[in-house]
Amino acid sequence: MNTSVKITVLVDTESFDENLAKEHGFSAWIETEGRHILFDTGQTGGMLVNAERLNIDLKKADTLVLSHGHFDHTGQIPQFLELNDHAQIYCCADLDRTRYSCKIGTAPRSIGMPDASKQALSSISASRIHELGTPRYLTPRVGMTGPVPRESLLEDTGGPFFLDDHRDVDDLIEDDQSMWFETDKGLLILLGCCHAGLVNTVEYIKQISGIDKVHGIIGGMHLVNANEERLQYTFDHLKRWKTDKLVPCHCTGQVPVAKMIEAIGSDIVTWGCSGYTVEA
Repeated sequence: MNTSVKITVLVDTESFDENLAKEHGFSAWIETEGRHILFDTGQTGGMLVNAERLNIDLKKADTLVLSHGHFDHTGQIPQFLELNDHAQIYCCADLDRTRYSCKIGTAPRSIGMPDASKQALSSISASRIHELGTPRYLTPRVGMTGPVPRESLLEDTGGPFFLDDHRDVDDLIEDDQSMWFETDKGLLILLGCCHAGLVNTVEYIKQISGIDKVHGIIGGMHLVNANEERLQYTFDHLKRWKTDKLVPCHCTGQVPVAKMIEAIGSDIVTWGCSGYTVEA
């Protein structure tokens, strides 16, 4: 018997409801099989504001899954841990690396996990933190990818990411991970930023789960800097997978989403935003 799942975007870069906060960040709330899972924490206070307005009790979370160690996904870890003293935390190794965005012509910008979040994680019992080196199932039908193999030559991390402010050492963001849910309709996949690449991630999940049907994909796809070749490559795979529902959020980029709608269809592609809910 497959699982049913409800995913609510707690905070996103966009909000189409004036009562809900938006910020450059991402967080989602998952309800499935009696479990309550928080996926990422956003950057500032939007997650907490929207949780209250959407009647979501973060104290009920039994699990926190962190997609990767960027500030806009880990910024509210201290606030969450103040509310919740029992959730098990799943992430990949090197989540707390010092990281930079080094765009040519601008000063290097630190984009790693905030110090307060690092300190909050280091202050709790180590038994609550689980580093993933391989995929793992939370339940028989709910999985986390752990680090995603990079097979596609057309997919990169999506930006000028480095481990130093001199642009000497590339940051491959190897801690990037996603989640999947095995439903009666097929795979429902939840992304943070998908720095491993959408095709790499989905093909890996299909391989792990043994399920070919991709019912839906929701989350940040980091196509904002993708060239036309990569966009076409991505759209071709989305068509091949015959995905029923696509909900690009956060870092996907307005232009890529517009092109996705043109290529795939507005009946399948819907802009994600704070408060958006998908069920399967």
